[in-house]
Amino acid sequence: MVGGGPASFSADELGFAAKRDGLQFPDHVLHQLVAALDSGMHVVLTGPAGTGKTTLAHLVADLAQQAMLCTGYLPATATAEWSVAQTIGSIQDTAEGHVFLPGMVLESIESGCWLVIDELNRADVDSALGELLTVVSGQPVVLPFKRHGGVLPLSLVPAGAATPADTDVIRVPATWRMVATMGSHDDQLPMAMSRALLRRFAFVEVPSPDDDAFAALLEGPGEIVRRLLPLRAVRDIGPAVFLDAARFAARRAEDAPTSSRLLFEAFTGFLLPQLRGIDAAAAATTYHLVAEVLSDPERAEARRAITEATHP
Repeated sequence: MVGGGPASFSADELGFAAKRDGLQFPDHVLHQLVAALDSGMHVVLTGPAGTGKTTLAHLVADLAQQAMLCTGYLPATATAEWSVAQTIGSIQDTAEGHVFLPGMVLESIESGCWLVIDELNRADVDSALGELLTVVSGQPVVLPFKRHGGVLPLSLVPAGAATPADTDVIRVPATWRMVATMGSHDDQLPMAMSRALLRRFAFVEVPSPDDDAFAALLEGPGEIVRRLLPLRAVRDIGPAVFLDAARFAARRAEDAPTSSRLLFEAFTGFLLPQLRGIDAAAAATTYHLVAEVLSDPERAEARRAITEATHP
């Protein structure tokens, strides 16, 4: 039960919330996630694109709010431009002079929100989180900032830690958490992540369903997309991507294209972008798998599209 005490939630409740939203995650993933949060850890959800990592992060934060562990959550998407200015804060020139503007981390702590970060590996995390790495390890830190009109430097103080003298204290609640996502495959290489950072987060893998589950998910008007499932042998692509392709296929079928044209468009519009960065051998495998379900005109187009997408 997250946070301990009566105001908490369980893995079963998280699983029910997911199913209500049309998602299903392995029980061990939900139990691992809840146990990590309950033991005081911040969490990074990892896995292939389309497995529902971001939705799961939002669901767990919603349940935390319902359990009164937080007031809500602050969503953010990491970028390569992230720095301490975006996360902790910075001094800005304003009409009132030099003013300290808090970053998303301080904003979430002071508002009682959890911080949900999508695509964490797109940032240089060590540099962006800065002094926060000390805080999440349970130690207080004095920041080089003062509030507007203040005379004392700000300090971030985790629950149970000693308060630094002569500081303007921002207390970090024992129930405050960061929940982040990180893709297993990304055409933008992850930035440096130090061992110190890795020790401060629990990593929970959110895997793709098995083939039977995929087939069941794709039942309905767009089930022709099932014929593209063998592409998962090239790279594990989560169900959300195939479901998007199936919805497209269901609508596109109303225009009465050939099955080959429909599959080609579903492949290039939804699946091929997930295969960027594969090597030449994987690209060749991709072509042969797609060629089996396409007619000659679309095969030629598929060869060109795969070549352009996988050879920058």
